[in-house]
Amino acid sequence: MAILIPLSRPASNKVSDVNTRLTILTGTTRGLGAAMAAQLASQGGHLVTVARSASAPLAQLAQDSGTALTHVFIDLLDAGAVERAAIELAALTRAHLAAGHTRVRVIHNAGVVGPIAMAHQLTDLHAINQAFQVNIAAPIFLTAHLLTAASLAADLRIMLISSGAGRSPTAGWGVYCATKAALDRYAQVIALEQGASSDTRVRVASIAPGVVDTDMQATIRGSDPDNFPARDRFMDMHTLHQLISPELTAQRLLQVLDSDQFGAQIIDDIRQHSF
Repeated sequence: MAILIPLSRPASNKVSDVNTRLTILTGTTRGLGAAMAAQLASQGGHLVTVARSASAPLAQLAQDSGTALTHVFIDLLDAGAVERAAIELAALTRAHLAAGHTRVRVIHNAGVVGPIAMAHQLTDLHAINQAFQVNIAAPIFLTAHLLTAASLAADLRIMLISSGAGRSPTAGWGVYCATKAALDRYAQVIALEQGASSDTRVRVASIAPGVVDTDMQATIRGSDPDNFPARDRFMDMHTLHQLISPELTAQRLLQVLDSDQFGAQIIDDIRQHSF
Protein backbone atom coordinates (compact mmCIF):
# COMPACT_ATOMS: atom_id res chain seq x y z
CA MET A 1 0.00 0.00 0.00
CA ALA A 2 1.30 3.43 -0.91
CA ILE A 3 1.07 5.81 2.03
CA LEU A 4 2.10 9.43 1.79
CA ILE A 5 4.06 10.41 4.89
CA PRO A 6 5.76 13.81 5.29
CA LEU A 7 8.95 13.04 7.18
CA SER A 8 10.37 16.51 7.58
CA ARG A 9 9.81 20.17 6.97
CA PRO A 10 12.59 22.63 6.15
CA ALA A 11 13.62 25.36 8.54
CA SER A 12 12.37 28.47 6.79
CA ASN A 13 15.47 30.52 7.61
CA LYS A 14 18.01 28.02 6.31
CA VAL A 15 17.53 27.78 2.56
CA SER A 16 16.02 30.71 0.71
CA ASP A 17 14.96 28.74 -2.37
CA VAL A 18 13.50 25.74 -0.53
CA ASN A 19 10.79 23.90 -2.49
CA THR A 20 11.68 25.56 -5.80
CA ARG A 21 12.73 22.12 -7.08
CA LEU A 22 10.77 18.90 -6.64
CA THR A 23 12.73 15.65 -7.07
CA ILE A 24 11.00 12.26 -7.14
CA LEU A 25 13.39 9.33 -6.66
CA THR A 26 12.50 5.62 -6.66
CA GLY A 27 14.45 2.77 -5.12
CA THR A 28 16.01 4.59 -2.16
CA THR A 29 16.34 1.75 0.34
CA ARG A 30 20.01 1.01 -0.34
CA GLY A 31 22.84 1.25 -2.85
CA LEU A 32 22.82 3.90 -5.53
CA GLY A 33 19.32 5.11 -4.66
CA ALA A 34 20.21 5.62 -1.01
CA ALA A 35 23.34 7.54 -2.03
CA MET A 36 21.38 9.80 -4.37
CA ALA A 37 18.72 10.36 -1.71
CA ALA A 38 21.34 11.42 0.84
CA GLN A 39 22.92 13.91 -1.54
CA LEU A 40 19.57 15.34 -2.60
CA ALA A 41 18.44 15.60 1.02
CA SER A 42 21.38 17.88 1.71
CA GLN A 43 20.64 20.26 -1.18
CA GLY A 44 17.34 21.88 -0.25
CA GLY A 45 14.18 21.78 -2.35
CA HIS A 46 11.59 19.03 -1.91
CA LEU A 47 12.69 15.40 -2.15
CA VAL A 48 10.13 12.61 -2.52
CA THR A 49 11.51 9.12 -1.93
CA VAL A 50 9.55 6.16 -3.29
CA ALA A 51 10.48 2.79 -1.79
CA ARG A 52 9.40 -0.01 0.52
CA SER A 53 10.90 1.61 3.61
CA ALA A 54 11.69 5.07 4.92
CA SER A 55 14.97 6.18 6.47
CA ALA A 56 15.17 7.99 9.81
CA PRO A 57 18.77 9.15 9.18
CA LEU A 58 17.69 10.58 5.83
CA ALA A 59 14.86 12.45 7.54
CA GLN A 60 17.32 13.93 10.02
CA LEU A 61 19.72 14.93 7.24
CA ALA A 62 16.88 16.62 5.39
CA GLN A 63 15.79 18.46 8.52
CA ASP A 64 19.32 19.66 9.21
CA SER A 65 19.77 20.77 5.59
CA GLY A 66 16.48 22.61 5.18
CA THR A 67 15.08 20.10 2.71
CA ALA A 68 11.42 19.10 2.60
CA LEU A 69 11.26 15.31 2.58
CA THR A 70 8.25 13.15 1.79
CA HIS A 71 8.28 9.37 1.60
CA VAL A 72 5.79 7.29 -0.37
CA PHE A 73 5.75 3.68 0.78
CA ILE A 74 5.39 1.33 -2.15
CA ASP A 75 6.09 -2.22 -3.26
CA LEU A 76 6.62 -1.97 -7.00
CA LEU A 77 5.49 -5.58 -7.36
CA ASP A 78 2.03 -4.62 -6.09
CA ALA A 79 0.05 -3.21 -9.03
CA GLY A 80 -2.50 -1.60 -6.73
CA ALA A 81 0.25 0.10 -4.73
CA VAL A 82 1.81 1.43 -7.93
CA GLU A 83 -1.56 2.86 -8.99
CA ARG A 84 -2.04 4.55 -5.62
CA ALA A 85 1.50 5.90 -5.64
CA ALA A 86 0.95 7.39 -9.09
CA ILE A 87 -2.03 9.34 -7.74
CA GLU A 88 -0.04 10.56 -4.72
CA LEU A 89 2.98 11.59 -6.81
CA ALA A 90 0.80 13.40 -9.33
CA ALA A 91 -0.91 15.30 -6.50
CA LEU A 92 2.45 16.31 -5.04
CA THR A 93 3.60 17.51 -8.45
CA ARG A 94 0.47 19.55 -9.07
CA ALA A 95 0.73 21.13 -5.61
CA HIS A 96 4.37 22.02 -6.25
CA LEU A 97 3.51 23.76 -9.50
CA ALA A 98 0.42 25.43 -8.04
CA ALA A 99 2.69 27.05 -5.46
CA GLY A 100 4.48 28.83 -8.28
CA HIS A 101 7.49 26.53 -8.60
CA THR A 102 8.54 25.36 -12.06
CA ARG A 103 11.26 22.70 -11.74
CA VAL A 104 10.52 18.97 -11.47
CA ARG A 105 13.01 16.09 -11.51
CA VAL A 106 12.08 12.40 -11.80
CA ILE A 107 14.69 9.67 -11.29
CA HIS A 108 13.63 6.07 -11.88
CA ASN A 109 16.35 4.14 -10.06
CA ALA A 110 14.52 1.08 -8.69
CA GLY A 111 15.47 -2.15 -10.44
CA VAL A 112 16.15 -5.86 -10.06
CA VAL A 113 18.79 -8.01 -11.76
CA GLY A 114 17.09 -11.42 -11.48
CA PRO A 115 16.19 -13.92 -12.67
CA ILE A 116 19.74 -14.82 -13.69
CA ALA A 117 19.61 -17.89 -15.92
CA MET A 118 20.41 -19.07 -19.43
CA ALA A 119 17.65 -18.64 -21.99
CA HIS A 120 16.51 -22.28 -21.88
CA GLN A 121 16.26 -22.06 -18.08
CA LEU A 122 13.96 -19.04 -17.97
CA THR A 123 10.88 -21.06 -17.09
CA ASP A 124 9.71 -19.16 -13.99
CA LEU A 125 7.04 -16.93 -15.49
CA HIS A 126 6.34 -15.26 -12.15
CA ALA A 127 9.98 -14.18 -11.75
CA ILE A 128 10.10 -12.92 -15.33
CA ASN A 129 6.94 -10.88 -14.85
CA GLN A 130 8.26 -9.43 -11.60
CA ALA A 131 11.43 -8.19 -13.32
CA PHE A 132 9.45 -6.52 -16.08
CA GLN A 133 7.04 -5.03 -13.53
CA VAL A 134 9.83 -3.36 -11.53
CA ASN A 135 12.27 -2.48 -14.30
CA ILE A 136 9.95 -1.18 -17.01
CA ALA A 137 6.19 -1.43 -16.34
CA ALA A 138 6.22 0.63 -13.13
CA PRO A 139 8.43 3.41 -14.57
CA ILE A 140 6.20 3.67 -17.64
CA PHE A 141 3.04 3.87 -15.55
CA LEU A 142 4.38 6.37 -13.01
CA THR A 143 5.90 8.55 -15.72
CA ALA A 144 2.59 8.73 -17.56
CA HIS A 145 0.94 10.28 -14.51
CA LEU A 146 3.86 12.60 -13.84
CA LEU A 147 4.00 13.86 -17.43
CA THR A 148 0.35 14.82 -17.15
CA ALA A 149 0.69 16.34 -13.67
CA ALA A 150 3.76 18.33 -14.72
CA SER A 151 2.30 19.65 -17.95
CA LEU A 152 2.77 23.21 -16.68
CA ALA A 153 6.35 22.72 -15.48
CA ALA A 154 8.86 24.97 -17.19
CA ASP A 155 11.67 22.46 -16.59
CA LEU A 156 10.83 18.75 -16.32
CA ARG A 157 13.72 16.29 -16.38
CA ILE A 158 13.33 12.52 -16.36
CA MET A 159 16.34 10.31 -15.69
CA LEU A 160 15.98 6.56 -16.20
CA ILE A 161 18.78 4.52 -14.61
CA SER A 162 19.58 1.99 -17.30
CA SER A 163 22.56 -0.33 -17.78
CA GLY A 164 25.17 -1.31 -20.29
CA ALA A 165 23.32 -4.64 -20.24
CA GLY A 166 20.59 -3.00 -22.30
CA ARG A 167 23.11 -2.22 -25.02
CA SER A 168 25.37 -5.29 -24.99
CA PRO A 169 24.10 -8.88 -24.58
CA THR A 170 25.35 -10.88 -21.61
CA ALA A 171 24.75 -14.62 -21.29
CA GLY A 172 22.49 -15.39 -18.34
CA TRP A 173 20.97 -11.91 -18.36
CA GLY A 174 18.24 -12.43 -20.93
CA VAL A 175 15.57 -10.80 -18.76
CA TYR A 176 17.76 -8.03 -17.32
CA CYS A 177 19.15 -7.10 -20.74
CA ALA A 178 15.64 -7.09 -22.21
CA THR A 179 14.19 -4.82 -19.53
CA LYS A 180 17.04 -2.33 -19.74
CA ALA A 181 16.91 -2.30 -23.54
CA ALA A 182 13.18 -1.59 -23.21
CA LEU A 183 13.95 1.29 -20.84
CA ASP A 184 16.31 2.81 -23.42
CA ARG A 185 13.76 2.60 -26.21
CA TYR A 186 11.04 3.99 -23.92
CA ALA A 187 13.22 7.04 -23.26
CA GLN A 188 13.56 7.56 -26.99
CA VAL A 189 9.79 7.41 -27.39
CA ILE A 190 9.28 10.05 -24.69
CA ALA A 191 11.81 12.28 -26.43
CA LEU A 192 10.08 11.76 -29.77
CA GLU A 193 6.67 12.59 -28.35
CA GLN A 194 7.77 15.53 -26.22
CA GLY A 195 10.34 16.95 -28.59
CA ALA A 196 12.78 16.55 -25.70
CA SER A 197 16.35 17.79 -26.09
CA SER A 198 18.79 19.85 -24.07
CA ASP A 199 16.88 23.07 -24.75
CA THR A 200 13.21 22.13 -24.41
CA ARG A 201 10.75 22.05 -21.49
CA VAL A 202 10.83 18.25 -21.13
CA ARG A 203 14.18 16.49 -21.10
CA VAL A 204 14.77 12.76 -20.78
CA ALA A 205 17.78 10.46 -20.71
CA SER A 206 18.27 6.77 -20.06
CA ILE A 207 21.71 6.63 -18.48
CA ALA A 208 23.99 3.72 -17.63
CA PRO A 209 25.73 4.37 -14.30
CA GLY A 210 28.70 2.07 -14.83
CA VAL A 211 29.60 -0.84 -12.56
CA VAL A 212 28.67 0.32 -9.06
CA ASP A 213 29.63 -1.38 -5.80
CA THR A 214 26.13 -2.25 -4.58
CA ASP A 215 24.18 -5.24 -3.26
CA MET A 216 23.21 -5.97 -6.87
CA GLN A 217 26.86 -6.60 -7.63
CA ALA A 218 27.06 -8.94 -4.66
CA THR A 219 24.09 -10.84 -6.07
CA ILE A 220 25.86 -11.10 -9.42
CA ARG A 221 29.06 -12.40 -7.82
CA GLY A 222 27.02 -15.00 -5.94
CA SER A 223 25.43 -16.34 -9.13
CA ASP A 224 25.93 -19.89 -10.35
CA PRO A 225 28.57 -19.67 -13.12
CA ASP A 226 26.55 -22.21 -15.10
CA ASN A 227 23.73 -19.66 -15.20
CA PHE A 228 25.95 -16.61 -15.56
CA PRO A 229 29.20 -17.32 -17.46
CA ALA A 230 30.40 -13.70 -17.01
CA ARG A 231 30.51 -14.04 -13.21
CA ASP A 232 34.31 -14.26 -13.03
CA ARG A 233 34.65 -10.91 -14.83
CA PHE A 234 32.55 -9.22 -12.16
CA MET A 235 34.43 -11.01 -9.39
CA ASP A 236 37.71 -9.77 -10.85
CA MET A 237 36.44 -6.18 -10.97
CA HIS A 238 35.54 -6.45 -7.29
CA THR A 239 38.89 -7.99 -6.35
CA LEU A 240 40.80 -5.36 -8.31
CA HIS A 241 38.75 -2.53 -6.75
CA GLN A 242 37.40 -1.45 -10.12
CA LEU A 243 33.84 -0.90 -8.91
CA ILE A 244 32.72 2.69 -8.45
CA SER A 245 31.26 3.71 -5.10
CA PRO A 246 27.54 4.52 -4.95
CA GLU A 247 28.38 7.94 -3.50
CA LEU A 248 30.64 8.98 -6.37
CA THR A 249 28.25 7.58 -8.96
CA ALA A 250 25.33 9.42 -7.34
CA GLN A 251 27.28 12.66 -7.36
CA ARG A 252 28.05 12.29 -11.06
CA LEU A 253 24.49 11.32 -12.01
CA LEU A 254 23.01 14.31 -10.19
CA GLN A 255 25.58 16.59 -11.75
CA VAL A 256 24.55 15.36 -15.21
CA LEU A 257 20.86 15.69 -14.34
CA ASP A 258 21.24 19.37 -13.50
CA SER A 259 23.63 20.19 -16.35
CA ASP A 260 22.60 22.30 -19.33
CA GLN A 261 23.34 19.35 -21.62
CA PHE A 262 21.00 16.88 -19.93
CA GLY A 263 18.73 15.37 -22.58
CA ALA A 264 21.03 16.08 -25.51
CA GLN A 265 22.00 12.38 -25.47
CA ILE A 266 18.91 10.25 -24.92
CA ILE A 267 20.82 6.96 -24.57
CA ASP A 268 23.57 8.08 -22.22
CA ASP A 269 26.38 6.61 -20.17
CA ILE A 270 27.98 8.26 -17.14
CA ARG A 271 31.37 7.06 -18.38
CA GLN A 272 31.04 9.29 -21.44
CA HIS A 273 31.03 12.43 -19.28
CA SER A 274 34.00 14.35 -17.93
CA PHE A 275 33.98 15.42 -14.29
